[in-house]
Amino acid sequence: MIHIVGGTYLENCLEPPWNNLFGSGGRAASALSHLNEAVYLTTYVGENEKQRLEHLATTLDFQLGDIKLTPQTISFNYHHCLSDPLIEPPIPKIAKNSKLSVNAQNIIRYGFLEGDAVVHGEKVTYDPQNEYNSELFRANGSTAEKLAIIANISECQKLTDSPRDLFDAEILGNKLREKEAADIVVVKQGGLGALVITDSEIQSVPIYQTTRVFSIGSGDIFTAVFAHFWASCNKNPFESAHLASLATAYYCDTRRLPLPVDFKTLASYQPIKRKNEFPNKPKQIYLAGPFFSMAERWIIDEARKYLREEGFNVFSPFHDVGYGKAEKVAPADIDGLIRSDIVFAVLDNLDAGTIFEIGYARSLNKPVIVFVQSASEKDLTMIQGTGCQIVNDFVSAIYQTVWATMQI
Repeated sequence: MIHIVGGTYLENCLEPPWNNLFGSGGRAASALSHLNEAVYLTTYVGENEKQRLEHLATTLDFQLGDIKLTPQTISFNYHHCLSDPLIEPPIPKIAKNSKLSVNAQNIIRYGFLEGDAVVHGEKVTYDPQNEYNSELFRANGSTAEKLAIIANISECQKLTDSPRDLFDAEILGNKLREKEAADIVVVKQGGLGALVITDSEIQSVPIYQTTRVFSIGSGDIFTAVFAHFWASCNKNPFESAHLASLATAYYCDTRRLPLPVDFKTLASYQPIKRKNEFPNKPKQIYLAGPFFSMAERWIIDEARKYLREEGFNVFSPFHDVGYGKAEKVAPADIDGLIRSDIVFAVLDNLDAGTIFEIGYARSLNKPVIVFVQSASEKDLTMIQGTGCQIVNDFVSAIYQTVWATMQI
């Protein structure tokens, strides 16, 4: 049995299309409903979505605990599933509701935007879920006999009052463990996987490579599955985190909820084995693509942003060379291409310059990941035939590039 305390939110995404009522609490309850013998969700929800939440619980077979109605269900609206969401209503206008309260043996507590939850349990897994205003677990009076905290780097920085330029997961995790008197801290590190820290041992947990990557709610899945195996199944935190990473990969690849009981068999993914020098000696990615219109420049900006956030050097002809005469621009671009280890190419509109850069890179035997949505199979014959990896989803293309670069 497990009690989940977390948000129920509307989620909308343009690429790929997604329109659902989940949020951290709703997704966790949905994910675990076939794995755990009894799943209870305590949450806030807007009056207009109450019936929809009840239908979700009935359909996916989890129980609703204390449900507090709010005037409006918060919505998260994404252009793509890595983009910063447009939150409605805006955060400053979100009204704070009275606190939720749960007393149970096994609890998952997620952070809220519209309220708070005071929990008391034997085994509690806490995910602050709130980069805007992260709060320590015990700050509101919550207690746990055994406490596991799962947080990303930026949440760890805020919870420990650490500088924004401190990215060492081991240092941050130990600071958080000591500050919270936590038994376990799991620091999520994006493409680097996670670091599991206890008072006696530290282990790295890899992420698993999938064909597609749908990342909305991936952190919710990791936390939920970790808590299920650690609290309900009494597995050690390291095995629990490995299973959570595998389940997260399965969700990102399939978007399937609830997680099937045999997900471990179905999820035949390989762990990412990064080179030892990464990220201390990051590789360089060449960002190829046209930048002659606002839409084209937007895509280049987005790709550069997310590749750099994963710790890579990115050479972008648009940002690092710019416009100019051919006799100056072309040699500078080619020099950047020669010095790069891999190419991420945006090929919609079949830009001649991008096609040339892809061919040049392949002549140097450099890996090329191509993001393209609007070209025909015939147009891509030479691209495919020369060993380029073609991906039609932007976020999946970003992750394929990240994983390939980590393993060069």
